Amino acid sequence: MATIALAVVALLGVSVVATLMVLDSATSTGSSGETPEAVLVDLPAQEQTEAGARAAAQQAFDLYSAGSYGEFWDRWSAQSQSLIPRDDYISVFEQCPQAAQNLRFTIDSVTVDGTGAKVNANRLIAAFTFDFTYEGQAWRYVLPADQQQEYRTKNVDQLVQERRASGVCGGQDGGLRLTPPPTPSFVTQTPTAQAQTTTVAKVGETITVKGLQPGVEVAVTLDRFIGNATPSSQFLKPKDGNRYVAVELTVKNVGQEVYTDSPIVGGALIDSEGRQHQPTLAEVTEGTSFGGSITVNRGDIRKGLIVFEVPASATPAKLQFGVAVGWQKGEWALF
Repeated sequence: MATIALAVVALLGVSVVATLMVLDSATSTGSSGETPEAVLVDLPAQEQTEAGARAAAQQAFDLYSAGSYGEFWDRWSAQSQSLIPRDDYISVFEQCPQAAQNLRFTIDSVTVDGTGAKVNANRLIAAFTFDFTYEGQAWRYVLPADQQQEYRTKNVDQLVQERRASGVCGGQDGGLRLTPPPTPSFVTQTPTAQAQTTTVAKVGETITVKGLQPGVEVAVTLDRFIGNATPSSQFLKPKDGNRYVAVELTVKNVGQEVYTDSPIVGGALIDSEGRQHQPTLAEVTEGTSFGGSITVNRGDIRKGLIVFEVPASATPAKLQFGVAVGWQKGEWALF
């Protein structure tokens, strides 16, 4: 059962929340009252170990994040698969696409107890716990109890109508569900001209930026720019006609307070035509990303990558970066 450990999410107006699936009403469990026969999909044999569960969970999460919903469903337990047919699960995302697609889950810890496993993961700065079971020589995802109950009692049309009415479709997530939905906790304030940074630095130079809260101040160095970054996952790749680029930053807490933030929320890339591009949670082989969030004590530093997906023809020109809760932005010329 997925439980929320941290619910502070804001990235490009994308909530990291639950969207479910769509069935044809003629085959719906809710309309017929019968449960479809479970057909466990064969998977390559996996070790019944923590490492095996971790690898299986990451692959399942990557498939889901990449929009490969059928292959994600293939990695469910037989009991979970029996609640909704594969094709119907896929069809839900045709009507209710997830806006958080390509935002990757990062696994923090895995605990194995016999044939069961608890997987703690985060997406952006929200944390979750997921259940997996060892079945058919492989680790398989187990739907949370509340979702199982929904599939037993409602048909697909009802599920879709409810989620459209609540604004879930097209703005939240899918089978990997957190309860309750995260709520933004960002301060709303109109930026002033004095709050903006006008100095443009170069690669290798440092700019100090402040947050809205007193004592929040970080010195940010743009260490390098990677103009053509290589995806580290075979499932999470740029769309056709796009490519990944990345910047590596060193963030030092030079303020009086502990600095907790999601670096990707504060970053933006501007190309030579003035178009602005937002970060993605994709991983690349050229370095390690910041992940969902960082916590930096006074005087300490963190180094990591921020990845952007841009058109292959785009020429990145500038990087802007600031703390998430603050209007001051540092700006670096990339060439």
